[in-house]
Amino acid sequence: MENNKLDKSKKVQILLKSSLNSQLSLAAKRCGITKSAFVRVALEREFAQDEQLAEECSRLDRLPFIKEKKESAQLVLF
Repeated sequence: MENNKLDKSKKVQILLKSSLNSQLSLAAKRCGITKSAFVRVALEREFAQDEQLAEECSRLDRLPFIKEKKESAQLVLF
């Protein structure tokens, strides 16, 4: 995600269990970044993976052999 003058940051608050907060603190410290930055990067990665998976599934939907498999009871992800 590129930052430009038109992008405005929004504040989001979340509640974490103590154990998850501890894990987040350690991970952020290990990376040398804030917890906010760690969560931001994790979300960006997750959304990028979702987009990649959607593109891959869409591409595979167009292949004839995948359509045949979809008619069976098997779940096809890739």
